[in-house]
Amino acid sequence: MAKLLMRSAATLRQEIESSLAARIPGALSVRFHQTADLVSTGIAEVDALLHGGLPLGGLTEIAGPVCSGKTTLVSSLLAKVTQQEAACAYVDVADAFDPLSGAAMGIDLGRLLWVRAGRTEESGKTAWTRLDRALRATDLLLSAGGFRVIVLDTGDAMGDVRPEQVLRVPLASWYRYRLQAEKAQSLFLLLTQTTCASSCASVVLHCGDAKERWECATGNRAGLLEQDGLPNQDGLPLLTGFRFSVSADRKRGAVRESLHLFGKKPVSTTGTSWKRTTLWAR
Repeated sequence: MAKLLMRSAATLRQEIESSLAARIPGALSVRFHQTADLVSTGIAEVDALLHGGLPLGGLTEIAGPVCSGKTTLVSSLLAKVTQQEAACAYVDVADAFDPLSGAAMGIDLGRLLWVRAGRTEESGKTAWTRLDRALRATDLLLSAGGFRVIVLDTGDAMGDVRPEQVLRVPLASWYRYRLQAEKAQSLFLLLTQTTCASSCASVVLHCGDAKERWECATGNRAGLLEQDGLPNQDGLPLLTGFRFSVSADRKRGAVRESLHLFGKKPVSTTGTSWKRTTLWAR
């Protein structure tokens, strides 16, 4: 009896797959996903946090306030990718991308397509109109393929595209973009003030407020006072850079890990996400 039932199930499965073969090949077959290739960010500390880089063929969301290091992080990644002679695209909603600063970071501008969805000469356009145009441009770029990295920069609090307007974008749109990125084998980077792609993002990076790094005019290293960020030595203070904090949330996985900044052993528990924090400076 058991053999008869197993034979009937196998026959039924074969009939279903045969009828759906033209539309859904292997409808009842188990699909095995290969490990995604990783794209280096060009920053050793962040790559170590991400176990090598950001996954190719998916959506990564980078969220944080103004001056939190989002642009610096993305520019470093674009510099790394364009120097490998790969094409990238930058969809700019607020017309905030600075090519000179990008070139100084090492970006090969000859391999970067800059889509200015919020050009200053069209400042009369509403914020939602420019955001909608940027989403359409992103859709076309992902569908066309050929770009290793596609960045959608939704702007920051200094622009007129508010976070609540980005949150109006349907979740189905982010899901479609993720599928398109997977098909094109592109890394789709979404820059926002607050997270909005939800479970559609493979990785979410949270950028914290930057801290200034100062030195005295005499050349001696000056320590930082955490409360105000000013040097604690006498002399003329000189701003030499910033110190950024980044935390990463991976939505897909079976292990949740937490790592202390100063090297204590990680603590693992079962769960559906993990979070770790590191610091990097530029």
